[in-house]
Amino acid sequence: MAFIDNVSDWFESLADRFRRENDELRREDRENELINETNEIANDATDASQPAKILSVDFKAKENAANHHCEKYELLERRKDVSVLRRGGTFLITVTFNKTVDLKKQHQLKIYMSFGPRPNTQNGTQAVMTVSGKMMFDKNHEIWDVRVDEKSPTSATLEIQIPTEAPVGLWSTAFELADRGDKDGASRHLMRSEQMTYILFNPWNKRDYTYMAEEPKREEYILNDVGKVWIGSYPTARGRHWVFGQFDDAVLPACILLMEKAKVSPENRGDPIRVPRAISRIVNSNDDNGVIMGRWDGNYEDGSPPTKWTGSIAILEQYVSTQKPVRYGQCWVFAAVVNTVCRAIGLPARVVTNLNSAHDTNGSLTIDEYFDKDGEEYRYNFTGPNPEGERDSIWNFHVWNDVWMARPDLPDGYGGWQVIDATPQETSDGVYQCGPASHEAIRQGQMHFKYDVPFVLAEVNADVVHWQVDDGAPDGFKKLSSNQFHVGKQVLTKAIGDVESGGFNKNDREDITQEYKPNEGSRAERLTLYTAARRSRAARHAFRLPSEAIEDVEFNIKDVERVPIGEDFSITVTMKNVGDANRTVTSLLTASSTYYTGAKAYPITRAEGEFVLKPNETKTLSLPVKYKDYFPLLVEHAMIKLVAICNVKETSFSWVGEDKFQVIKPDMIIELTTEAVVDQPLGVRFSFSNPLSNSLTKCSLVVDAPGLVRPKTIPLSNVPSKAKMVHEMKLYPKKETNCTIVATFNSIELRDLTGCVNVTILSTEG
Repeated sequence: MAFIDNVSDWFESLADRFRRENDELRREDRENELINETNEIANDATDASQPAKILSVDFKAKENAANHHCEKYELLERRKDVSVLRRGGTFLITVTFNKTVDLKKQHQLKIYMSFGPRPNTQNGTQAVMTVSGKMMFDKNHEIWDVRVDEKSPTSATLEIQIPTEAPVGLWSTAFELADRGDKDGASRHLMRSEQMTYILFNPWNKRDYTYMAEEPKREEYILNDVGKVWIGSYPTARGRHWVFGQFDDAVLPACILLMEKAKVSPENRGDPIRVPRAISRIVNSNDDNGVIMGRWDGNYEDGSPPTKWTGSIAILEQYVSTQKPVRYGQCWVFAAVVNTVCRAIGLPARVVTNLNSAHDTNGSLTIDEYFDKDGEEYRYNFTGPNPEGERDSIWNFHVWNDVWMARPDLPDGYGGWQVIDATPQETSDGVYQCGPASHEAIRQGQMHFKYDVPFVLAEVNADVVHWQVDDGAPDGFKKLSSNQFHVGKQVLTKAIGDVESGGFNKNDREDITQEYKPNEGSRAERLTLYTAARRSRAARHAFRLPSEAIEDVEFNIKDVERVPIGEDFSITVTMKNVGDANRTVTSLLTASSTYYTGAKAYPITRAEGEFVLKPNETKTLSLPVKYKDYFPLLVEHAMIKLVAICNVKETSFSWVGEDKFQVIKPDMIIELTTEAVVDQPLGVRFSFSNPLSNSLTKCSLVVDAPGLVRPKTIPLSNVPSKAKMVHEMKLYPKKETNCTIVATFNSIELRDLTGCVNVTILSTEG
């Protein structure tokens, strides 16, 4: 077999091939023509004296794909030279010869399966199988094997066994036919097939490390190509519709290129630990010019805003075409694309959203907030215990992925769901990658188990600790208070089943908080955190210090739960003196717009006051916030942060309370106006009511429906104040299928309105 000596040449040739093929498919889409290629088999007349040759090989791509749960991959429809299979299974091929061939006595047929630029039998990237005429497999599931299924004089149908630990990716095949008694190779006939065989992980196979026992879970976490990503603030997070599109004809080639670019060695491509770790690295662009460039400052003029994307297909296709990072994404875009890549190659995966997600920068398992002697929070140029590092922060939400696998590298019980995270927050082993981190290790505080358990544990279960300047304290700060309940308020994923239209419906979401930690505040939850803290010097420091303040005034900030965009709201803080003496309280309330990462955008308004509370007396301070004041200052995701800082003069006690919420936007309504039938126009209506006193300008609608229409952007006219936006279009179904239409509306004034509708395309006879 010929090798390609230069691995970079291998990558470039592969990338060029995929680009050419993708361009061909897209050109055919534009011309609205279907591929109708036929492979004619040459029936050359030969006499009995001619050497035996292989005329053709039928890879039975569609039949084999159906047996491997791979029939949805569109490449099977669009290309004749593609097979998609799962390791640990078997597949059939039919080899046709130019003359009568006797595989038992006279002729010898060898099959070569090769993977990567330098295939080698020793590292599992090449297999050489000799067809001996046997009718049964005699090798174990870890080894390639072949048997004869049917035989005629001039053809043989063979069944090939794929090892359960075979590398996942693109395999090539070659065949060699020769006379058994040929010593000098004169009769040798070598045929290199143009067939590209994608071999995937196999969650249906009990011997595969990705095995998932329950069929409904396999349907959701491997085969479902449309879902939701929860974004927003607790408790009003909404499900944003997303087309994963893992079966699209552009996706599998993109996944192969990603594995090449991530430099996962070919022999490790079957490792369900190394592969998702590499995916978490290559989907961001920080180290390897990966798929997506992140941006969080709202400036997207040289690219696309993250809210523009309705799914992963357009992102991956652009990356394959340009070989440059796609601009721009944020955590939920990173996670959605990771989900696509994982499902495409057979890794069971789901998108997970953590509401009030901690970003612990120093491994203390705490989010530390520092205040001066007057109770004002340090924000800039602060010199605390970690002056050189970044400030800890709490993201309103953060999105990552769970991937399902066994963990043979860990003790029993630590397999199952594992966290990987492609958002470039902190480096791991010197690059921006994260995971796989075992749920069970996170839940039990086992910081020493690979990979990145401490970071994920802090994200879901850190304490928020308030510190104040104190010249007598060892580090110059005394611990005022801690909040055990703020971080990891709720962890959400899409529930098994159909995706629902409304973003705020709860029927298609699942609360998986307890998979990450015991009940907040319970003895088990505290034990988890203390177990983890013992392994971190920074954490031991934070957890050992008691509160030194006298706390005889109780404070409470009233949570703001649902504020529809366009409406006013107010902030209210309640103060109650539970002591025996008068207390003087100074209070400051502020409202500011914020990025979802917790970074402050613009101040909106503030109120302050001083109160004297008699014993058992309660008073309140309220701050009204008007629509006209907050709307011009909103940034993407329309999030607002409320902060209350209260100081008790007599005891020097300082209290800080905060609330974060997302202003609610309307859902997109999608309706079918005609019956959905193959080869008949399907009418679709998109609508919503503009809730603003402003007109919506530079409007666009992105429509995406895997199996029905590829991502399509439609410019729209302005939408007047308080008016209804309505757009109607026709789609043209080409096959019977169940699919989901997803749409996203964006304008300058109002972004990221999404909706979906499930569609069953019927046959003309139905």
